[in-house]
Amino acid sequence: MTLPRAARSGLLVSALVRRGTDVLMVREEAGTADGTSWVLPGGQVEPGELVHQAVMRELAEETGLRASVPGRLAFVCQYTVTHDPDWAGVWTVFTFEVEAPAQDLAPADPDGLVLEAAWVPLHEACLRLSRQSFRPRREALLHHLRDGTTPGRLWLWPDGTGGAPVVVPGP
Repeated sequence: MTLPRAARSGLLVSALVRRGTDVLMVREEAGTADGTSWVLPGGQVEPGELVHQAVMRELAEETGLRASVPGRLAFVCQYTVTHDPDWAGVWTVFTFEVEAPAQDLAPADPDGLVLEAAWVPLHEACLRLSRQSFRPRREALLHHLRDGTTPGRLWLWPDGTGGAPVVVPGP
């Protein structure tokens, strides 16, 4: 999920899709040492689009999987970016657990950022995610993957992404 450079704040979505003990991930272009990063499929909610529509669209674009419903809300993250003027603003990310049909992966990302999609064993997915330097992208997801029994938590970074998160329990 890559944030658009022109945006100052907005809504984002990500899809947590599992097949047995594997997690669906996409490798996208990023500002890392090797120029790529493994993340969940997802992206920005477009104007006039609801979050459940956006997660289904992003999943189809980035992986080729066409699910019929988004599934349950896994968690929500909200954070303020203050350290980078290109990204300054408030961002809200809705992560849904999605049951996708068994079909071949066929990414067709119109943004051209997704390089591949793959089913990754849970242990390896956690290792890849732990390498994420951006805490809001890493911490809530790793926690949910390791203890997904409490869906619907709200993760807040009110003091910027370098501070500690405030976690509001789910229902």
